[in-house]
Amino acid sequence: MFPQLDPTDATYLAGLILNILGVLLFFVLAVWMIQRKKNRQPSETPVLPVEPISKQEPRLVPYEILNPLSPEELSERSSALQQAYRQWKAERLLPTEEGRRLFLRTGVEKSGLRYQLVASTQTQALAILISTLMAEADPQASVQAEALFASLLAHPAFDPPELSSWKFMPDLPRSPKLDPDAHAELWAIYSMLAATKRWPGLNRFHYPELMLGRLQALNKYAETLPAESLERLPFSGYLLKSLKPLDPVLNWSALDRHRGFPNPNEWDDFTSSPDTSRLGLSLLQSGMLALLDRDPESEEALRSLHVNLIKLVDEYLKQGLSDLTFSTIAMLSCTAPALITLQERELTDLLWANLSCAQPDKNDSLGATLRLLAMAFLANQV
Repeated sequence: MFPQLDPTDATYLAGLILNILGVLLFFVLAVWMIQRKKNRQPSETPVLPVEPISKQEPRLVPYEILNPLSPEELSERSSALQQAYRQWKAERLLPTEEGRRLFLRTGVEKSGLRYQLVASTQTQALAILISTLMAEADPQASVQAEALFASLLAHPAFDPPELSSWKFMPDLPRSPKLDPDAHAELWAIYSMLAATKRWPGLNRFHYPELMLGRLQALNKYAETLPAESLERLPFSGYLLKSLKPLDPVLNWSALDRHRGFPNPNEWDDFTSSPDTSRLGLSLLQSGMLALLDRDPESEEALRSLHVNLIKLVDEYLKQGLSDLTFSTIAMLSCTAPALITLQERELTDLLWANLSCAQPDKNDSLGATLRLLAMAFLANQV
């Protein structure tokens, strides 16, 4: 039998029991929360994967310091770039006869009894990159980039067929299969990778496998090229560094023969170079490597030829020194990243004034496309 408690004792006992239960509940809850926190914290500091250097990451010297522009200048240059892009798109981009591919004409050649428009891998690749850079200004840029790349896939090289013929006739059903352009192929892979990063939903082709296969085919092809052919190729330092993470085991020593370009021994006087396209595209790569990746070797190489580079730009601005295959506009455009790196503000302003009002020849789509790339650099849009 339980003892009988008067109401006062019963009330006191009930309160004591509730207090004890409350303390126990609070203790259990505190232990549970402490254990839960421990389980969520790793015992060691996590090691984050090292990402390759890219232009989106902070630079040692901010782009805005190397190329300082006021808000008014930024707005003016951005508007001018968009206007130049719209004109380029309206005048340069041509559909193929079946309508699902795009190309830029780089000339006209006779095939049989008819004259055919000619396009090149180099120009197509740069056009893909321009489409990517102008994505915010053009809702159709992603479709445009894929249509440009489709033209490269439709015109395979003679060997290896995984790459594209260095030039082709887009409107000719059986365009001749020629050798690939190794430097242009690097641009094509780089540009399409930039496009798939900008638009992850691109699905006209299976890009991851396609780009990796293309890179591996290019690597094998480069190893078969004779020394004299490799010597004629432009410096590709920025492209090789950017593409290396795609397949880190590939050895690019064949194409990376000019590490630290420009070499003072080879380019003592820029204006005496007989191969203007190689010189221009090499300067573009060296400038991009120095400007976008702050590569110390490229920065030092550009500083060593600072005087000669100024002389080159000055002479091109005054009279032009280019041949028919690489125009004055193309050459001047290729110098933009190097001049920004060297902080030649007066010269970059002159370059902007020249390029912003330039009118490339109808067959100079390479120069017209490089002009847009240079304008993007000079407007801090890259």
